[in-house]
Amino acid sequence: MADPEVRFPETYVSGVPVWAKRRKRSNVHPLLNLTLILLALFGAVVIGVSLRMGSVEKGGVVIDHWLGEGGALTERLIRSM
Repeated sequence: MADPEVRFPETYVSGVPVWAKRRKRSNVHPLLNLTLILLALFGAVVIGVSLRMGSVEKGGVVIDHWLGEGGALTERLIRSM
C-alpha cells in the first residue's frame, strides 16, 4: 500500500490536478451544431433508403415522394387554420 504522505508532482500543474482542469469547449454555435446534425441524419436516411431500394435513383424517388406528401400535408394544415 502506498504511503499517504507521498505526492506525485507529475500529476499536478500549478497546484491543480491534471484531471481537474477544465477542457476547452468548442466555439461552434449551437444553431450550426443542430444544422450539421440534421444534415448528417438526412444523409444517413438517403444512404439507407438507397441501399434498401438498390440504387440512388430509386431511393431519390422514394424520398421525393415523402417530401411531396409532407409538403401537401403542411399546406392542408396551414389552410385549415
